[in-house]
Amino acid sequence: MKLAIDFHSHSGYAGGVGQIELTTVSKTMKLKGIDVFGTGDCIFPTRTEELKHELTEVKEGLFALPKDSSKFLLQTEIIFSTKLMHKRNKTIAHHIILFPNFESIYKMQLLMNNWGMKNTIGRPFITSDTQKELEDQLFEINNIHPLIEIIPAHIMTPDGIFGSKNDLDELSEFYGNFLSKIKAIETGLSADPQMLEKIPDLAELTFISNSDCHSAALNRIGREFTILDVDQVDYKSIINAIRKNHVIMTAEFNPAEGKYYLTGHRADRKGHSHEIIFADEIPTGLICPICNKRMNLGVRERCAQLQNNSIIPIPHKFMHLIPLIEVIATSQNLKSIASKRVKKVFDVIMNIFPSEIALWQSDSIQVMLDKRIDQKTINQILAVQKGDFKFQPPGYDGTYGNLIVGDK
Repeated sequence: MKLAIDFHSHSGYAGGVGQIELTTVSKTMKLKGIDVFGTGDCIFPTRTEELKHELTEVKEGLFALPKDSSKFLLQTEIIFSTKLMHKRNKTIAHHIILFPNFESIYKMQLLMNNWGMKNTIGRPFITSDTQKELEDQLFEINNIHPLIEIIPAHIMTPDGIFGSKNDLDELSEFYGNFLSKIKAIETGLSADPQMLEKIPDLAELTFISNSDCHSAALNRIGREFTILDVDQVDYKSIINAIRKNHVIMTAEFNPAEGKYYLTGHRADRKGHSHEIIFADEIPTGLICPICNKRMNLGVRERCAQLQNNSIIPIPHKFMHLIPLIEVIATSQNLKSIASKRVKKVFDVIMNIFPSEIALWQSDSIQVMLDKRIDQKTINQILAVQKGDFKFQPPGYDGTYGNLIVGDK
């Protein structure tokens, strides 16, 4: 059974995120075609009680609003930080954690309290002084419930486990003996399976893709997603599908759209009058030639450092996508997805296809949309479906890439 999931999101408690109503999330899920969505920030106490009050368990480990078909899974992002003996600075890595029930969340909150960790923001830190202490913390979390899943998030971005700030060569440097419990990684917006599958430590792991969304907007929820093959729609089946790599496909950003794809500095940085982007040779020591400050190494270059070209990769089925609402806006020469004209075209398409995912998987787009929307928009949708688009300039230094449709 196919199940479209998006298991990385944030609520209004995560900082820099407006309050997001679950009713709005559910509406967007249906339009996008997402079957199960991660709640975001589920271990933040206020958020925990909100979720418990608003949601009802409808399948084992899956929850829904009253009289609503959209399903939610209890999820948070946690930042683990530790001091590794061979590294000068602390190693900091973001992780998604999935919980099977509220009881396991309360036990997690108790653990954090016992460790003296603050739980005052939606995306909390768990710190440790040594790798062994971190390893023990991870095992304690894992021992709360056998179906708790800990997944390294956006692993190649600067704050991901293999990101440039950490400069690790192997996952075992961070996880130690807990590495055997890591079954999956999140690809992130600046990388795709093709970039990751030749990295030795990742070759045997499951690749999942999630939106890491900070709003319920149509260009945020489901901007990346995963389609799993599950036995039935419940929490245990989902976790088993992830652990056993029963992934049918992932939908990914084109990595060049991601904010950390290339190395560079934005024009608005102190001492800059213009941006600088390095698509080829990287300056020695990553020192910016304009402001003399150190830059973060781009994800493309970081992947190249870790890849082993002798590895014969396990094929991963994926496609590069752009949110439909953004494709429509581009075809109408509009910058805002909030335009009434853009929304009107989107609504017409959603009255023809059951969801956006159904649209992207259809081989009848021209026939279904012909004479119902303008041909230019149809052409742009078909171009995106074929992967006929690029980003110029690509993403770098926290800036998304600039979309150009109709040109690879």
